[in-house]
Amino acid sequence: MLVSPLQLQEADTEVIMFRKHTLLISLIVVLFGFVLWFFFGQALARPIAQTDPTAEWDEGRQATSGVAQDAIAIPSLATTPGTFYRTFSGTRFQPTTSALTYSALGGAIYATALASGFSFSLDFDLPNGATITEVVFFVIDNDGADISLQLRSYNPETDLFSILESATSSGASSTLQTIVIPVDPPVQVDNTTTSYRLRVILGVASSAHLLRGARIGYTVSQSFLPITTK
Repeated sequence: MLVSPLQLQEADTEVIMFRKHTLLISLIVVLFGFVLWFFFGQALARPIAQTDPTAEWDEGRQATSGVAQDAIAIPSLATTPGTFYRTFSGTRFQPTTSALTYSALGGAIYATALASGFSFSLDFDLPNGATITEVVFFVIDNDGADISLQLRSYNPETDLFSILESATSSGASSTLQTIVIPVDPPVQVDNTTTSYRLRVILGVASSAHLLRGARIGYTVSQSFLPITTK
């Protein structure tokens, strides 16, 4: 079979074009590989950033991370041997009417609108037969008005509240006030007829009155502890 000079020329042209395309693709692959090597090399050479304990935020406040609990400086609050405790943040307290509005600031809350006769309250559960011995409130009172603090009980059969203990904040300072209220006489929990709550009335609708939280101290008699059968 004879091949004409024109066919030979066309074949040579196709071979040359194929070689050019192959060379171009090879150059593109090499260039892409170099780019990847450069960027990955820079990333590996860059030192790994250490975890910043205050890099995260929660409710507008810095939150620690990667820090052992015992490494965080915590002001000491006296405890009593044989006493159990429950601690609540301010955000656990809820307004008892929709007219009483608030904002959260970290774990604390402050009122943005007040409603006369209403409060921020927290219903809590303790073991039946437990004895409430103390209540502690954590507040900031940076205003001339005081903050009212109460431990109350409620009987749903009579629809009556009883004030078991009460106290108020004092002064005007941006420093945290830890207000300890001894419960005297101690209150024995009776879950068959009564519920219990902490009640706080903030005196101003601003962050000058901050409710940080509260703590309840209680004891449990051995006679009220559950029996464990093995």
